[in-house]
Amino acid sequence: MRDILISYCAPIIAVISVLELLVTVLLFADFAKKKSPAVLLMALIALGLTFDGCVMALGAVLPAGVLEPLSRVRYIAHGLLIPLNIALCGYVLDWEGTKKQSVLWIVTAVICVLGAVSGFARQTELRELGGVLRYASAGAPVWAEKINRVLSFGTVLPLLAAGVGVIVKKKNPCIFLAAFLMFAFSALGPATGNADLIFLISMFGELLMVFFFLLHEKKSE
Repeated sequence: MRDILISYCAPIIAVISVLELLVTVLLFADFAKKKSPAVLLMALIALGLTFDGCVMALGAVLPAGVLEPLSRVRYIAHGLLIPLNIALCGYVLDWEGTKKQSVLWIVTAVICVLGAVSGFARQTELRELGGVLRYASAGAPVWAEKINRVLSFGTVLPLLAAGVGVIVKKKNPCIFLAAFLMFAFSALGPATGNADLIFLISMFGELLMVFFFLLHEKKSE
């Protein structure tokens, strides 16, 4: 399996990025109709993941001098948009307009700012795998590494818990599946001794997460 992922790294990234873009467009179209804060947050999260994937996909064709600033923006956008999962928890639990949702927004805003700053502070180095050039993380200040761990798991675990609540309240498992699959694929690389492929393996989880976001909204209509 490892050899297959490496051999087809570029087309896998390209296909996943196109599918994420399609889901992102559908979510924004859904928001245009519903004007729902939850759908807008889902669309923004999907947009961040799509941009992330597209920059890596372009690593197969763009020169390093162009790829480096795009990669910097990729890390900043990731840190800014992925924490929106925390605010999303309240909306899927119908906390809109409550003090609980206000607290979630405060926490989200703080982590968004810290995430963007940590993305800017991150050091990168050019790496090549399967014909794809990308600027991978090559270290960061201790505080930035801690924030990155929060972004990796601390924004998904609350969504996982919210997903359980949605199952209990609405019998809709989509949010739980979105969070669970994102978490599972993020952990799969290190768990199988393929930590160097986590950027690729986790993309499957990202695609499934935004797909189940979309499915959640369709089931909620």
